[in-house]
Amino acid sequence: MINFFNKHIKLFFAAFVVASISFGIYSHPTADKASVQVEYTTQTHPHAFALKKNAKLYTDVYLEKSVSAKKFLKTAWYRSQSAKLIYGGKSKVVYRISNANQTDKFWVLSSAVKDITSKSYNVKLAAAGNKFTGEKIGVFGDSIPAGWDGYHFYLNSSYPDWTAKYLGTNTAVENFACPSGRIVGHRYAYLGTTLVPQDLSAAIKAHRNDIKKMNVIFVHIGTNDYTNYSGSGSLKNVMRHLRYNIKLLQKLNPSAKIYGILPISRFDANGMNRDSMSDMYGYTYHDLRAAEAKLYKSMGAKVVNFQQSAPNAITNSNKDVALKDHEIHPTAQTAQKLGYALAKSIVK
Repeated sequence: MINFFNKHIKLFFAAFVVASISFGIYSHPTADKASVQVEYTTQTHPHAFALKKNAKLYTDVYLEKSVSAKKFLKTAWYRSQSAKLIYGGKSKVVYRISNANQTDKFWVLSSAVKDITSKSYNVKLAAAGNKFTGEKIGVFGDSIPAGWDGYHFYLNSSYPDWTAKYLGTNTAVENFACPSGRIVGHRYAYLGTTLVPQDLSAAIKAHRNDIKKMNVIFVHIGTNDYTNYSGSGSLKNVMRHLRYNIKLLQKLNPSAKIYGILPISRFDANGMNRDSMSDMYGYTYHDLRAAEAKLYKSMGAKVVNFQQSAPNAITNSNKDVALKDHEIHPTAQTAQKLGYALAKSIVK
């Protein structure tokens, strides 16, 4: 089945393309080295790519010197700039890319990269073997598993997408997570011009038939219920709704393996960790995480705590790098780390 949520993301992202092009373009004098003219360069939202087999990497925007991409074919690359060139009398687009650690940086033709979800991009963990080939992963939750960094979607490279790659499923992730999604509620929201279920109950109800075909289900939600004025009420009420929805998932698909993924670290506008901060409903962020862990475990779901499985991905000291908005939303690079950690915990 076509993952219609991915189609929704693409509609939403299309609206951001115009914004991306209109903001961030800085004047660049028309240059001419050999047969290459640089018409403009622009900053771009980070997005993960893999290299095509015959890709060439260039050390400068004028494409004067190339480097073989052979040893980099399994590397994930993150775009930071885009440039339009006139090369050999033809218009071409090139990207400025770097690896996650920023140790290697190149320019590459846009036609020489592919999404990390491409079946030809193989980074499957050796321990995964063929155990997960063909399995369908479904995702329910909020902006974090949806692949929203607080400003835009990093398309097809959310952490569940990375998990599927590392497990070697070779199937598209059915991602029904939605920004601002809550455990309590039945709201719908617009992604671009498309109305989609936002809260957990609404998403499960809308995708009952899809759920029946899933082998693995990730549930990652709760931080928006903790937010002041969410309307979700007490922690007891939040857990009551979560229990109901996990029971419903189990009823719809008794054979699916459910992973209850705890809310990731969250910080306030002053950079303080929210773990010990109480919301207006009287519970702390730590209380929320502890209650979710207890509930998931009691219902037979596998508990995933990124603070344990990926302790260095998001910390008090690196949050300004790991989180795009410095508060809650991971960067595209951090999403890869979370996806890897989740896959490692699954194959154990």
